[in-house]
Amino acid sequence: MIVQNQKICLVRGQGEDTWALPGGFGEVGYSPKENIRKEVQEETGFFAEVGSLLAVFDTNRFQMQSKQYAKFVFDCRLLDGDFQENQEVAELGFFDISALPPLSEKRITKEQMDILWQVYQGERKQYVD
Repeated sequence: MIVQNQKICLVRGQGEDTWALPGGFGEVGYSPKENIRKEVQEETGFFAEVGSLLAVFDTNRFQMQSKQYAKFVFDCRLLDGDFQENQEVAELGFFDISALPPLSEKRITKEQMDILWQVYQGERKQYVD
C-alpha cells in the first residue's frame, strides 16, 4: 500500500471502471520484496521502497472466488519515476480513505482497505487471516 499525503495510491486497469492497489502475482525465483518492487514499477512507473508487512488476506474470506489466494500487503514508499499509461493500467490516483472510488472487489474490498488503513495508522496490529 502506497500512501502519500494521507492518500492511498490506487490504479484503474485498462478497460475497467474499478480501482485496486497496485500489485500482482508473485513470480517464482523472486523474494516478496523483489516481486513488490517489480509490480509497483510495472503498474505505476515508479521505483518503490518496500517497508513492513501490513496484512495477509485470505481472498476467499472477503470475496469468494474460484481460486483461493493469500494476499500480502506491504507498506511502500515511492522513490522516483513517472506514471505512464501502460498495457495493464489506464490511470493512477491518490484517494482519501473516506472517498475511495469504486473498488475491484475481487482484488480489494472496502473492509480490507479499512483494515489496512487502521494498521498503517497504528490503530491496530498487523492483520493476518
